[in-house]
Amino acid sequence: MKLNVKAVDLEFDEDDRKLFADGKEVPFSVRKVSEMKDVLFNKEFITTKNKGDILYRMYRGAGVDKNATVFSAHNIRYDVTVIENYDLGGEFTKTLGHYHPIVKNGLAYPELYEVISGEVVYLLQKKNDDGSYDLQLVHAKTGDKVIMPPNYGHFSINVGSGLLIEANLVNSTFSSNYKPVQDMGGGAIFLLRNGNAVLNRKYSETTLKHGEAEKIPFLDYSQSIYDEYIAHPEHFIFLNKPEFLFSKHDSWDIETQDF
Repeated sequence: MKLNVKAVDLEFDEDDRKLFADGKEVPFSVRKVSEMKDVLFNKEFITTKNKGDILYRMYRGAGVDKNATVFSAHNIRYDVTVIENYDLGGEFTKTLGHYHPIVKNGLAYPELYEVISGEVVYLLQKKNDDGSYDLQLVHAKTGDKVIMPPNYGHFSINVGSGLLIEANLVNSTFSSNYKPVQDMGGGAIFLLRNGNAVLNRKYSETTLKHGEAEKIPFLDYSQSIYDEYIAHPEHFIFLNKPEFLFSKHDSWDIETQDF
């Protein structure tokens, strides 16, 4: 299938799980069942037989070579992640989950996701100073775009009937932090295939909001995030300067900023 990008020809072979950019295969890394041992609802699920099963593939820097100058100029990376529809011991297939480091003023790098194909619930969670957690469950479908806000750990959960293919734009200079999630035995909520949502008891005090993905007013939904970034990288200044997310877009003083 062809991805919704015009600036570079991105095509995904569903049979071989290979992604091609202008005909050249994009390298990828994988996440296997065995690597999820600390974050599963069913701690007894992993066996010798299934531990090598691949849950998702991460194609980092997909198709950026063709437009390397504009990506490297602002330290932005475009990734594609393909998540299997797999019974993870009663859970929907999910990513391991991670946090981003602080940029400045107590704000961490945000991230922007786009659902290329499939159906997903994003679990977002932020730890407050008093030890409680703010949680969000955001349901998104093909064409939706969702910002992972500063200081929120996040997980992609494939709740659809087939593959989930999502893309993201993120600052390229840092490494994600998986340890807080692993130390807590996973995310704050386990979404089960039987329709139940189970709270992880290691998260003692939580508040939860849930809903559908909302339109992001300053993004162009007639284009992919890749194409809009190539044409207007200034629209994505918030990826490096998260403080911009806390003011109205029409007040952004982009011209005077070093982005």
